[in-house]
Amino acid sequence: MSEVCREFGISRKTGYKIFDRYKEHGLEALSDRSRRPVRYANQLPSQIETLIVQLKAEKPH
Repeated sequence: MSEVCREFGISRKTGYKIFDRYKEHGLEALSDRSRRPVRYANQLPSQIETLIVQLKAEKPH
């Protein structure tokens, strides 16, 4: 593993992470993955956001 990681210029930790991902999910797991977060820490749930917008429309002041 050390030799392969050196050849690709990655750490062994990253090499093992990629290898484990491959063992679990096959070749599909080796394609590029989105770095977009699954959720945003300060974002309200859509139901609450919709309710706020509705209430603001009913009572703008």
